[in-house]
Amino acid sequence: MSTLRRAPTHHRRAGHAVGALLMMLCLPAAAADSAFEPAHAECSAETRPEPAELVELIAPDLVGVSLDDLRLDSEAMKSPAWQELADDASMVARHLRHKGVLDLGEVLSTSVVSMRQDRVIVDVVGRAPRFQDTDSQKNKLGRIGVMRVQVPVASQSGICDVGEPELVWERSLTELDLRYRVSTTEWVGLVSDATTGFRRVWPLGGGGVDRGVRNPGVISSLTPTTEDGLLEKTYAWRNLNSPWYFRNKPYLPISVGRTWKRADGSFWKGYTESNIAFHIWQDKGFERGFFSHGCMRLRTEDLAELAAYVFGAPRPIPVVLQVPPVADARHPFPFDRVKYWELINAGTPEKPKTRLKYMLYDMQLGKLPLPADSEFRALDFLEKPIRPDVQTSP
Repeated sequence: MSTLRRAPTHHRRAGHAVGALLMMLCLPAAAADSAFEPAHAECSAETRPEPAELVELIAPDLVGVSLDDLRLDSEAMKSPAWQELADDASMVARHLRHKGVLDLGEVLSTSVVSMRQDRVIVDVVGRAPRFQDTDSQKNKLGRIGVMRVQVPVASQSGICDVGEPELVWERSLTELDLRYRVSTTEWVGLVSDATTGFRRVWPLGGGGVDRGVRNPGVISSLTPTTEDGLLEKTYAWRNLNSPWYFRNKPYLPISVGRTWKRADGSFWKGYTESNIAFHIWQDKGFERGFFSHGCMRLRTEDLAELAAYVFGAPRPIPVVLQVPPVADARHPFPFDRVKYWELINAGTPEKPKTRLKYMLYDMQLGKLPLPADSEFRALDFLEKPIRPDVQTSP
């Protein structure tokens, strides 16, 4: 087990969220809301809650969200208590990123696992020489691994102080069996390892809306669905700059499983590269929603982390693209349900027709309200509707 060093004193500065929540627990239930004054109230050692009283502050479907992203929940941020909680989470993230705290050459992400009044449990993805991955390109900062750490927080006079991180476990990327599941209506992606419980949750921007142009009467996303996709380093690009809008960032195409029939009547299965990929956001900034010709866009730091998994994992990462929401994952990044792209019908309502522009479907801003999630049908990579009884379940 690694020995974790204590952060310098100036990185253990006071935070208010845990102290405020402790103070709330010290008050009678009826008075907690009316008397909530985190800037002035104190919680003495005698009235501090015992460990059995400490409650989980993070909903299960937020596990895997970056600590810094907790403040993106606009509804929750209306609560002063959540504002302080988000501030405290960001403080812990900065603490763990400080060089030397976790003996990592680079920290790629810090995601929440559990948050209580006396501690925060965090999954930290980073590079270190002690880790192992299968990336053929060496990095002077080390290989990819995951550390789960518990960060104690102590309350004294209503002020929170971050203590020394305690290692729960750590794994090299070669020890994880990562799988990726994406909802093409909620635009949330979940990377997870079932054995350790490691999770990363990201927002995405994906394929625009097709109101029955390719398949009359069928509403779908331009991002197809599959239960048998792979992210393989064989087809992945570390830095793609042509066309220019990929901006020399990773380009990670999905390989799709297909079955062919031999002349003798037997069948064989293989995976072929598709034209659907994960890549960098476009336009003026990242947007979560229906905004592409079919590919899925990620924020810069999320794409870099996914690329590190693809190039360093010991085997291709299975990918599922599904219409229903990912049942146990959500992300607080705002979803734009007002503005979206839709496929242009260059024909008539009776005889719809697509139109290509620069080898891509011609799109326009949607004029009607965005269809409900339940109205979308799953289309496979051959743009054929999938029967409702074989659509991916949540």
